Amino acid sequence: MAKYKIKNGVGIIPNGTTEIENFAFERCNELTSINIPESVTKVGYHAFYKCEALTSINIPESVTWIDNGAFFNCKALTSINIPKSVKWIGGYAFKGCEALTSINIPNSVTKIRKRAFSWSKALTSINIPNSVTEICDEAFSDCHSLTSINIPNSVTKIGYHAFNECKVLTSITIPNSVTWIGEYAFFGCEKLTSINIPNSVTEIGFDAFCGCKALTSITIPESVTKIGKGAFDECESLKEIILFQTDPSKIKVSDLFGLGLPKAQITLYVPKESVIAYQEHWFWSNMFWSKCAAIKPITDDML
Repeated sequence: MAKYKIKNGVGIIPNGTTEIENFAFERCNELTSINIPESVTKVGYHAFYKCEALTSINIPESVTWIDNGAFFNCKALTSINIPKSVKWIGGYAFKGCEALTSINIPNSVTKIRKRAFSWSKALTSINIPNSVTEICDEAFSDCHSLTSINIPNSVTKIGYHAFNECKVLTSITIPNSVTWIGEYAFFGCEKLTSINIPNSVTEIGFDAFCGCKALTSITIPESVTKIGKGAFDECESLKEIILFQTDPSKIKVSDLFGLGLPKAQITLYVPKESVIAYQEHWFWSNMFWSKCAAIKPITDDML
């Protein structure tokens, strides 16, 4: 801390500094703002961890690396502009920034790493650029004010718990570049009413949509070959599943619903030529008797 100073709440970093060291301002509760000189290229590990009075920060375009936990638990931070020079945003980088309402991620970033924005409870919107290929585990978990998000068609993977407990998320667009939806990815997204899974997805993890209490309909393409246990457990409003797979034996599937749904609630729609095959298949026939009102052919308006 000797090389850094705080004067009247403002952090002072000497000109010529190239790296803000690990733990540089950790738990400096008197720090309210800071200007980073243009010589800095890296913000170190836990550099501003738990600076709970820090409300604003200016990151210059010289910075390329924001390390793990750099702004973890900066609870008063309301906004931050990440310049297009930044290529790496570490895990936990903005976790627990409870006052942060929006953030713009530059198109130099390729991954949103583990828990990067989790527990940012006031975050209502976020721009994910089409440079991002992976939304890692718990990236936006417990962002309780996030209402919608557009995932660009560069993303191939949505990690475990990625949007877990985003309680007011009402809509999400999954592009046809995504191949894998991780376990608990949308667990507890209570306001999500419908979701269309693109025909690029091959696997839906267990409990992926568990607790999506407002979800009424879901479309599963023919490309999906594995659906994890409890994928739709506790989806209390679910009325229909539209499943485009013609051969029921090609889907590796376990109990979709657990014990969370009343009987005879859901209509399963499948290709017309496959209705009998589903009714006679050991798994789907069991689900038919315990959870489904009927197994019916997909209608033209569902195509």
